[in-house]
Amino acid sequence: MQLCSPLIKKCNNQDGYAICLIKNNVEKGIGRYPPVLDNSQGRILFNFTGDSCPFGSNYTVTVIMLCDYDSENNSYPELFAHGDKQCNLYIVWRTVLACLPKVQTNCTVANGGHYYDLSPLTRTSENYVILVKNDTKSRIVLNVCHNVIHHGAMCPLNSGACLDNPESINRYSSLGDVQKPPFFSNGNLLIEYENGGLCTQNIPAQHIKTTITFKCNLEATGPPEYIGGKEDCHYQLIWYTPAACDIKTLLTYSAKTAGKCIVRNPVTNFTYTLQTLMYKDFTVTNLNGTEYKFRVCSELTDNTCGDKKTGICKQGTVLGQASTNLIWQQGGPYLNYTNGDLCENGMRHYTLIRFFCEPQGSPSRPLLIKENSCQTIIHWNTDLVCEKKIKCAIDNNDEINLTPLIKSTNNYVIKANDTEFHINICRPLVSTQGLTCAHGSAACKVSLTSKNEYTNEVSLGFPEDSPTLNKDFLTVLRYTNGSQCPENPAKTISSNFTFICNNNNQGLPVYKHYINCTYVFEWNTSIACGAVIGSWSAPCIIRDNFLSYEYDFSLLYKKKQIYYVKSKQGTEYALNICGGEKYCSGSAVCHEDNGYGSLRSVIFDYSRDDVKLKYSNGSKCNNSSYTSEVRFICNESMGIGAPKMLLESQCSAEFEWHTEVICAKHASSRNASQENASSSRILEQFSSSHAGVVAGVVLTVIAVLAALIYFRNPVERACCRPWTNLFNRRGTGRVQYCRVDTTEEARLLLDASDPTQCQSDSDDDLLNA
Repeated sequence: MQLCSPLIKKCNNQDGYAICLIKNNVEKGIGRYPPVLDNSQGRILFNFTGDSCPFGSNYTVTVIMLCDYDSENNSYPELFAHGDKQCNLYIVWRTVLACLPKVQTNCTVANGGHYYDLSPLTRTSENYVILVKNDTKSRIVLNVCHNVIHHGAMCPLNSGACLDNPESINRYSSLGDVQKPPFFSNGNLLIEYENGGLCTQNIPAQHIKTTITFKCNLEATGPPEYIGGKEDCHYQLIWYTPAACDIKTLLTYSAKTAGKCIVRNPVTNFTYTLQTLMYKDFTVTNLNGTEYKFRVCSELTDNTCGDKKTGICKQGTVLGQASTNLIWQQGGPYLNYTNGDLCENGMRHYTLIRFFCEPQGSPSRPLLIKENSCQTIIHWNTDLVCEKKIKCAIDNNDEINLTPLIKSTNNYVIKANDTEFHINICRPLVSTQGLTCAHGSAACKVSLTSKNEYTNEVSLGFPEDSPTLNKDFLTVLRYTNGSQCPENPAKTISSNFTFICNNNNQGLPVYKHYINCTYVFEWNTSIACGAVIGSWSAPCIIRDNFLSYEYDFSLLYKKKQIYYVKSKQGTEYALNICGGEKYCSGSAVCHEDNGYGSLRSVIFDYSRDDVKLKYSNGSKCNNSSYTSEVRFICNESMGIGAPKMLLESQCSAEFEWHTEVICAKHASSRNASQENASSSRILEQFSSSHAGVVAGVVLTVIAVLAALIYFRNPVERACCRPWTNLFNRRGTGRVQYCRVDTTEEARLLLDASDPTQCQSDSDDDLLNA
């Protein structure tokens, strides 16, 4: 292939082709030069047309150029997977040459003797896409300490955040430019993007700005979330992430979870393992030809330096004793070999061996970087520490996020007779003693001998693609390019995992069958439910209507009848979720004589592990009414906890409440058998004929209503389809819910399949452009 010129060699003895397909030693021109360039909507597409295709009219090839600031100039194009009978091919080429000038700031900050680094959140080839509550169309396109990536998002050049409103004449508008690094204010870690587009609201602010508040949470995996401010031209987002923790906290946390020559990146959850290097001798040489011999995470076996648990030796001098403690640091893990022979001033030799992700085209070998009287530093570029990871969510809106299922210290092990399946999610398998499946495999099939030793290892594929939705709206994760398929040596083994929304908290995969070189698994888990609508029951119970979980919020008020929360401006709010009619003029939230609304919706958000109670139609406020929101976040160490102010604006207030009351240990489930028994007693009151008549009438009414809704107009028909799918798969389906936030949330549940409501920034969407 040549992108901008014809091929140097002929294709099928003809000139003028830019792309030539060679199959079974037969050449076919599938793309003639020149291509047709399409750079509309911020995308760069080269469209080629070739000769006739056996299964269609003519071959077409679309080359999609994507900006990737981390890719080198010599990056290579990648062909999207396709069947043998496909005539329309797609190639993706990620390169820095497709990028606009970079705008970025330093992403680190020091505060009170602690050091913070948000750079792991910076994206170099895609953007974060966040839904705007109370707006079913608009999306916030965001990056961190870096301008947004321009492919499919034509945001103003310097913007770190911009608004994508498909219904506006100027679809993309700046929500603030990348100008200054992160900073602390009132104890909060913030990033501000200022000088965005002109503010059209009747307020003093001239330009729109965006503030992102980062909260340290070592277990958080969710994306940022918009929490308000649109009406004040000040968009505000909150982000719970390990990246907001200081480096010392991250190091301590990582050390607690480390294993033998294994350590996890606490920010990305990626596990570094160097166990494959443990049982070999390696050497590096200085400029004078002096040789250093060392091992990784283990002792040298020869006696050149004596029997001193030597990890590295130079001409009989111990430069450090071996250690299996691989230490995490941003940029790559390292080993610290200490307590070597004496050197200067009574000190002892020590050696640092630092491992870095292998850059493109660089040799994978250790290199002596520094040597002085007491310190030796070795750098090693190796792909073993490259964090090649896929996004573990079905789209950039993170509607279904499987990240909580990722294993970092061990694997899922599923047994079937004398066979075991070792599985991880979206990441390679965690190294296990005796398991020698192909490095990087995410699933592996092994047999067990009579001595419980692994044999006949078969790779079931590698984590190369993010989860997708199948035709039944179920989340599917596919691993490909595993071991050779025994019944068809021309193919490789793959594995499919279908995730089914179920009230089992996380569940386990279940092996179903093997067909066409593919191992098929099913996984029942609440993680696959995304966000679902709940309900309120007297006196103070919230219920997940889909999974039948119940939480008793009266536990919040065993010690206090009312909670008072002060904002930074000194405004005092009173909260009583269970008894607002007694204390808050009929509202759960109030300030003085103003009630902040009655309960509008209960939302269980499983990807963020929180529950939101939304209140609306409160006391009159200007031309609208007061509204409020209380977000409950599971935190087992907080006990009952207490509410805190999250956001305050002219007519609304939002609070967060870390509490154990919303954690799984306090959940109860309605007894399905009791419900069935109750239904049976009711039915027993009728004769079988009466029951048949009643059933017939009910079914007829449902059918008529469904028909009326379905045929009324196309929009209503589109709304109906997901519900019919849901009822057909009750208890096994995926909830149709996009992370939107309007007064018509129930209707939006029906409409979730509408692509205008669930946009993303993914490669699949680029293909469909």
